[in-house]
Amino acid sequence: MKACALVGSVIAVVTSFGSWVLAQEPEDIRELKLRDWQPRSMMKTGQSVVEKPAYPVIDVHNHLGGGKDRLTPDRVGRYLAEMEAAGIRTVVNLDGGWGLRLKQTLSALDEAHPGRFLTFALLDFGGIDDEKWSRREANRLEESFKAGAKGLKIHKSLGLGYRYGNGKLMPVDDPKLDPVWEMCAKYKRPVVIHVADPAAFFTPLDRFNERWHELGDHPNWLFHGEQFPSRDEILAQRNRAIARHPETKFICAHFGNNPEDLAALGTWLDAYPNMYVDVDARISELGRQPYTARRFFLKYQDRIMFGTDTSPRRDAYRMYYRFLETDDEYFDCANSHQRQGFWMIYGIFLPKDVLEKVYLTNAERIFFGTGGASQESAAKVLRIRRTEDFAISGKGDASAWEKAAWEPLHLRATDGHQYRTRVKVLYSRTGLYVLMEAEDSKITATMDEDFLDLWNEDVFEFFLWPDERYPVYFEYEISPLGLELPILIPNFGGEFLGWRPWHYEGKRKTQKATSAMGGPKRPGARVTGWRAEVFVPYDLLKPLQSVPPQPGTQWRANFYRVDYDDGTSTSWDWARVGPSFHEFERYGTLVFE
Repeated sequence: MKACALVGSVIAVVTSFGSWVLAQEPEDIRELKLRDWQPRSMMKTGQSVVEKPAYPVIDVHNHLGGGKDRLTPDRVGRYLAEMEAAGIRTVVNLDGGWGLRLKQTLSALDEAHPGRFLTFALLDFGGIDDEKWSRREANRLEESFKAGAKGLKIHKSLGLGYRYGNGKLMPVDDPKLDPVWEMCAKYKRPVVIHVADPAAFFTPLDRFNERWHELGDHPNWLFHGEQFPSRDEILAQRNRAIARHPETKFICAHFGNNPEDLAALGTWLDAYPNMYVDVDARISELGRQPYTARRFFLKYQDRIMFGTDTSPRRDAYRMYYRFLETDDEYFDCANSHQRQGFWMIYGIFLPKDVLEKVYLTNAERIFFGTGGASQESAAKVLRIRRTEDFAISGKGDASAWEKAAWEPLHLRATDGHQYRTRVKVLYSRTGLYVLMEAEDSKITATMDEDFLDLWNEDVFEFFLWPDERYPVYFEYEISPLGLELPILIPNFGGEFLGWRPWHYEGKRKTQKATSAMGGPKRPGARVTGWRAEVFVPYDLLKPLQSVPPQPGTQWRANFYRVDYDDGTSTSWDWARVGPSFHEFERYGTLVFE
């Protein structure tokens, strides 16, 4: 805007297109430019700030960059600080690339911070005219998976930018890509695929275009014209590829890049069981249709995942939480990604069980497992914070527990009681603290002595395997009545023997307490739940190696619960194991901070 003498005018500093500029209010308001219009809403509505999500979160769509020059310890540390502040357990980095760059990225993220990052590989679309290109890239992708890549990312240039030597665009369903999709199925690695873009990007840039301000800033985002296929055709190409490869899981970015037409998106999800979507950079579209969006989330709750497409930033994450968890009305969500339209959005206040799937368990199922809430348990990682020693009460009311986040346990089968179960873990210089909280209806426990077969009644259990070189681990069981069973188990080739410590006293003695919620702590009592709080001294674990842990130490571990309400046995676990919870090689990992 040209500077000029201002007579009878007001100078205001406003935000335009994400940067600060000087805007001059004209003497005739009818001459105000639309780009300078900054209306202030007169609505008085609720303003919620959701600092931490209802459950730990896996952000399945993010771009952190790749290679050692970009992913310096300082930069990665800043990412982690933002993730920690916003309750993000894991971020999927889609910028891994291939070869040396991929190895450097895995080293800086996945290997340096287990469980916090999952890095995806990319394809090299150079040389697509070569008849050997398909096999070359499939083999390269296999090498990437073996190196540690957790999936494949496809950029929107497929269908819009990659061209053969004759000028023809490479379509998304090009048969040349079939070996690539098959390689993903072979290694059970998902594809995060971004094809096409918002509907407005495929229409003329004129007075009817609802995203004209974005396209004015980014003219290369406009794909209207004879040189590009229609948006519908690109999406149809993607869907044909998905249909042709039912064993490959496709996570269609940006809500399938069709949040403007949820009815059509629903028909695709109905037609293709291997198709999933993430919410990244599309709450601006979803939030302006809150009733339809909420119904969609409820119907397709097992097919939707959380993502942002925004480098880790706590205020951006919190905008997503506000949209998903609250019923706030008419609020600006630009801070979640960038301004994507001159409209406000509304929260869709999803139920807790749906939030858990969107935030966490759907991604766990896709990245780590094969069905239900299962996951490759070795990929389950829980980071343990350090604390000073404190007294336990069985209620989990010590202030030290505020440092630890709740970690959910999952039902091992779809039938049984749908009780929520969760745990927290801390460690000190003398031992490990474990807190379990479980919903329940009845205390099905009668045993009145320690060291009995507690697993035949309501029980919470945890397993500690400090050193993977030796097949010996520690098991601890506690009943709602506060009775315990601590044992060391040597397990050689699947044959195990439980050993109870003979001299269980002094510094080797555990501390334990339980409490009932909503009723008395006695056999057969009707309750709403119960808690167990346990301290295991390192002196008790001395027969094992890698004890006590130091910052950076990793132990394998698992958490388990059994409930016997109404004569039905229901069980939960943290890291998914098979029929026996003694499959210790499938335990998850504790990382001591």
